[in-house]
Amino acid sequence: MRKILKIFVCFIGIMISASTVSASKLEILSESEDYEKIVELADEIVSITNGGPVEDPFEEGIRVSDIDFDNALKEYIDTPLLTSELLSVSEVESALEQSDYIWIIPIRAYGHLYEACAVRANGEDGQPIDQWHISGARGYELDDTPTYIEQLNISLAANPDIVWDNYKFRLVGGVDPIRFPVWITFTETQMEYLIPGREDAAACLTDSSEIAEDRLDGEEEFHAYSYAAVVAAVADSSYIETDDAQGGTNIVLDVANQPVKHQNKMLVIILGIGILAVGIIAGLAIKRKQRK
Repeated sequence: MRKILKIFVCFIGIMISASTVSASKLEILSESEDYEKIVELADEIVSITNGGPVEDPFEEGIRVSDIDFDNALKEYIDTPLLTSELLSVSEVESALEQSDYIWIIPIRAYGHLYEACAVRANGEDGQPIDQWHISGARGYELDDTPTYIEQLNISLAANPDIVWDNYKFRLVGGVDPIRFPVWITFTETQMEYLIPGREDAAACLTDSSEIAEDRLDGEEEFHAYSYAAVVAAVADSSYIETDDAQGGTNIVLDVANQPVKHQNKMLVIILGIGILAVGIIAGLAIKRKQRK
């Protein structure tokens, strides 16, 4: 019996370690096959950015050397992760693979952050083809505005339970009903968190069950919400009215007190497999005794 228990404990240990160890990577341009095609758009990025967001007549405009191609970030667009109630890693990764995506290219100049957006053209059948162009650029009014990656690091520092090395991070935009970019984080086996990408996404979510002083209401960091709880809140149409900074009100998604039926899904699977393994091992042990 002791031998059976040792095997069971070892089995559970292997399963748990497998669920917590994963290659934590962002999808950045320097590691993508799209790199050379996007770098070729440097002059177009300069032209569009200087013709739009850079409006100060005393500024000379951005230069190619200001463009940070290496840290350009892939953003998946219009992927129905929440409304389709996709809860498993395989479902989410499959949905992302089938989604279109863009590249958000950061540019630093004059203490300001600018972002150019590289998109693919559509073929005759309406599907994206491997031809890229710059659809536009935007600038941020505040000095030293962080990039999406820098903002993620700031938010992770305020959410110490999320260990960088244990997760994968994907930026997803247009995730109805949150129409602004958010980070989804997951291990090899389980969906874990949803983190707002910027203030506009953060304004779409709240957790009314939290004590006021425990909330992350600062402009520099954002709360990490349970991915399963957000999916449940969307399914239940759980919205509340909150006050905004301008004295008005907003209707936001409230993830408070959501069912936890999916929260510990992986643990249930692990225990189920463990119990099944014990049953099989015990059955084999009984058969061996009967043969003797």
